[in-house]
Amino acid sequence: TADSLRPVALSPAPEIDARASLAGMPRAGIADLLRSIEVPEKEIRMRVAQLWHWIYIRGAENFSEMTNVARGLHAKLEAVASLRRPEIVREQISADGTRKWVLRMPSKGPHDKGAEVECVYIPERDRGTLCVSSQVGCTLNCSFCHTGTQKLVRNLETWEIVGQVMVARDRLGDYHGRTPPEGAFVPSDGGRFVSNIVFMGMGEPLYNFDNVRDAIGVLTDPDGMQLSKRKVTVSTSG
Repeated sequence: TADSLRPVALSPAPEIDARASLAGMPRAGIADLLRSIEVPEKEIRMRVAQLWHWIYIRGAENFSEMTNVARGLHAKLEAVASLRRPEIVREQISADGTRKWVLRMPSKGPHDKGAEVECVYIPERDRGTLCVSSQVGCTLNCSFCHTGTQKLVRNLETWEIVGQVMVARDRLGDYHGRTPPEGAFVPSDGGRFVSNIVFMGMGEPLYNFDNVRDAIGVLTDPDGMQLSKRKVTVSTSG
């Protein structure tokens, strides 16, 4: 009966940030967003270049860090966009410098706690390889792959793929002017901590072709992360 019912404490719904993240967004997407906040067309190319530099060369995490971008534009950008990365749920560090992250993506709705994927950094003497995911779960059932035992939840968006690389670079101090963490494996040639990307994490990359293609375009942009196309490997079961 109604008299016998007891109130049940409910967990709060996950906070949803509807703002687009520029950290991982292709140039065309940034240009469209600037147009949406009425940045004059004659300024678009310059502003995209400024944002691109701060996001991918400097690793900015707040618009306020962008000293050559007008403060008025800071406020407009804050209202519709962010520089958020995937959330680090867990980080494991091995004695040989290998690092494994469990990353949570933003909630898509009140019943979505935020999809989680894995990302692994493997340092070697002459390279630093980052293994990234392209899907949450997988539709395939490869006998050698644990992800095949998990159902497919969804494809990762372009910014969520690039965001995995940005998290790794954040944690490794792999940006201009940043200091690597104590005990980090330092490349023998003094080069980049993340020099190679392999799409060998969760998911079948070619089932998320458009977003993987766009993510590779961001990662290999010569004015941004500047990764060599020859050092990006897309692994497919087919």
